[in-house]
Amino acid sequence: MWKVLPLLALVACSDDGLHVVFNEPAVTITTPFDGQQFDEGEPVEFTGVVEDDTPYDELVVEWISSIDGILPDFDPPDPDGNVEVTTASLSEGVHVITLRAIDLDNQQGEAAVTIEILDVPDLPSVEVVHPANGEQGVEGFPFVFMAEVSDRQDPAESLVVSLSSDITGHICFMPVDGAGNAQCSSRLPIANYMLTFTVEDTEGNIATAQALYAVVSPDDFDFDGDGYSVNGGDCNDSNDTIYPGAPEICDGLDNDCSEITGIDVGSECYDDDGDGYCEAPPCINTDNTEIDCDDNNALINPYGEEVVNGRDDDCDGLIDDGTAVYDDDGDGYCESPPCVNAKGRGSDCDDDDWAINPGAREDCATDFDDNCDGLDNEQNAIGCNDFWYDNDGDTYGVRSSSQCWCRDGQWPYTGTDYNDCYDSNANANPGQTAYFSSHRGDGSYDFNCSGSEEREYTGTSSGCDWDVVYIACECDTAGWERAVPPCGGSGLWIEDCSATYDPVCYALCMLSSNPVNCLLTTCGATCDPEYDSYAQGCR
Repeated sequence: MWKVLPLLALVACSDDGLHVVFNEPAVTITTPFDGQQFDEGEPVEFTGVVEDDTPYDELVVEWISSIDGILPDFDPPDPDGNVEVTTASLSEGVHVITLRAIDLDNQQGEAAVTIEILDVPDLPSVEVVHPANGEQGVEGFPFVFMAEVSDRQDPAESLVVSLSSDITGHICFMPVDGAGNAQCSSRLPIANYMLTFTVEDTEGNIATAQALYAVVSPDDFDFDGDGYSVNGGDCNDSNDTIYPGAPEICDGLDNDCSEITGIDVGSECYDDDGDGYCEAPPCINTDNTEIDCDDNNALINPYGEEVVNGRDDDCDGLIDDGTAVYDDDGDGYCESPPCVNAKGRGSDCDDDDWAINPGAREDCATDFDDNCDGLDNEQNAIGCNDFWYDNDGDTYGVRSSSQCWCRDGQWPYTGTDYNDCYDSNANANPGQTAYFSSHRGDGSYDFNCSGSEEREYTGTSSGCDWDVVYIACECDTAGWERAVPPCGGSGLWIEDCSATYDPVCYALCMLSSNPVNCLLTTCGATCDPEYDSYAQGCR
């Protein structure tokens, strides 16, 4: 590690020639920090570093206070230039502490730091420990008096502590340990005393503290600390559970010092309300071993009936459980809010199933009212399907409006398809295969929503042809007589041709020289078309 040393000298030019100029010492204060505070009388350590070309043991080093002047320091810097001084005699106030170094060339370097010395009390302090407030002594028994003392200037063991009273005067001196604990013991006669604890430091400063102290006879002293003495009616002053009016406990003793009350009667092991249970079994007057959580109410016991009353009737640790105001299934709702153990405001319609409550979402997979709104599988339930507006009930709806429902939807949202081209006629839908001779209601005959009107019959008939061999007429082509009528228009429809002949005549004509002429003229065979008046159907 490199250490940068101050430049030994500078060479300067002038009209008179060259001159050597020496640098002043470099000075740094390392402790204390600027702005630090110290108590009056507290030792303060000052440390610093000086650097110069002059040997360190020949430097003049001074620590100077702006209030107290030069601080005594007889040690020169060490070989590394470290300097230090410790003092506990700085005066109260704000000090500017200067570290100054002067070399052999009378060059001077300085550094400064500001600290504050705080005023501390001159008087010692004393605090009474024993007797504490209301504490008593017993006639003939020694009492240990105790106090805590301290001083900001002197060590605790150098303080002088004494005890006196307004009746007896001086009682004792109280030796002090290094922690400031002072104590002595003494027997005092029966009386009410004002005690005075006095502490004095090495400079003669004195502080005092006072305490009331009473000495009583043994029969007036409460030895067990239960608030009663023998003269106060305590029938056993060595047991703090026995005194006049004490509650009976399960110990087989007369706790309340009264012959009127039976031993342990009213205690936790006694059934006080007569319901057959006590608070701490085994019970004195019943054989039941379950714990009664309220032995002052016969309706409250391990087998009590829970009702809405804000109490734990059956002693299971729960209030009003199983009633309409208790959330039994843990879903946050009860049957009759406000609930004692939940914040839900809606009424739970099934408090035995956590999945059923006013905050649940309706589910199409169930067959009950999931959210307790009185409806089963209503709109937008979980698992619902889209149904389109189907005004004519043909299961085909329109794209412009839909709702999500379970199963078959709800009218008029029953359409499983949204391609209905005319939703005011149940016969008009994409699944239609039949033909209709009346328009669907808007003048159109497009019943199957194909986008065009398709006619049921589109051909015309060519009439009837004569069959010489069989002497019969056949309908060559069934169809309209002349032209195909428009959708809904009527026309003549040729169904077939009739044929009539005479079998006897037929036989004779066949034997004649001109059978054909015979048949046409003699047998009178005719073949006339049969017509039906029919309306053109479309879809």
